Amino acid sequence: MLPFCFTLPSFAPTLDEALRRVRALRLGDEMGQGSIGRVLQAECPITQERFAIKRVPLPAPPEQRLSVLKRAAREAAVAQALAALGPGTRPASLVRHFACLYDTSEDAVLFVMQPCRGPCLAALRLREPSRRLPEERVRPMMVHVAKALGALHSSLGVLCVDLKAENVALDPTEEDPDRVVLLDFDLCRDLPGRSCCEAAVAAATAAVAAPNAAAADPPDRIWGTPEYLSYEVLKDGAASYSPASDWWALGVLAYELLYGKPPYVGHSLEALLQRMSHFSPAFPSAAEGGPQVSFHMQQWVRSLLRHRPDQRLGIRGGAAEVLDHPALAPVPAAVVAGRRH
Repeated sequence: MLPFCFTLPSFAPTLDEALRRVRALRLGDEMGQGSIGRVLQAECPITQERFAIKRVPLPAPPEQRLSVLKRAAREAAVAQALAALGPGTRPASLVRHFACLYDTSEDAVLFVMQPCRGPCLAALRLREPSRRLPEERVRPMMVHVAKALGALHSSLGVLCVDLKAENVALDPTEEDPDRVVLLDFDLCRDLPGRSCCEAAVAAATAAVAAPNAAAADPPDRIWGTPEYLSYEVLKDGAASYSPASDWWALGVLAYELLYGKPPYVGHSLEALLQRMSHFSPAFPSAAEGGPQVSFHMQQWVRSLLRHRPDQRLGIRGGAAEVLDHPALAPVPAAVVAGRRH
């Protein structure tokens, strides 16, 4: 097994037994695919328990192999740290991992996770004829994502870095039909003074690095999805990643769900920065062909997309400040029903 592998006792008492249990699962349809792996449905043939299995194949070339292992180590470190949190500290909007294992027969890292009962938000949005989601659905979704980011920042001391619609999945319950779950942690980065991710990365590097493989990522490398990168990261580089850049990404996510596209698009990072430097996001009204979005929600999104990170919502009070905005206050059912007629 690799240094970052783990299993929760509730899944299996040892890593070897966890791997045997995973190999006995009945695999089903593909649930999604990311940059380093794909996710499959899985079911225990004995207990009928359902899981999601994320399979991350390891490339043969040493540098590529080490790069993928580092990302797997980050995800495993965050997943294990979340599992150690008490029930009142870990929000339900962060996906739960039961195990991280290395299968020598497949030369792949396997993550055993809770299955989500709905699609990712990118797919959910595209199912709508308008390619947009109504505000009354976006509002509770943003509450869940803000709580997830807050837990990563304050409880674990890590940044999400790659928040986007593809990395958030609908996982509805009877009481909360718009509950969503943040899925991927493989690009998470430690906040200054914290070592949740980097300790696991260092251990993985020491255990498997080939002598001629690059041990460290370039310090100026920009991670994440271009349309979700904050103004300061595009302008000043990777050193500008901070909680503020995660809050910017939350604003991009909300805007994309509400208006059907990201607030800024460009064919390159330079083009994106130029757009941000010279234009403000458009908030077309219903009369102009846009969606019906309340004043408070527009102001909330604007406050997350402020160019200066020291003026951005969330930078002073964290998730509590983001959640306390009037835009996220619950709307009475009668008001929601009235808007639909």
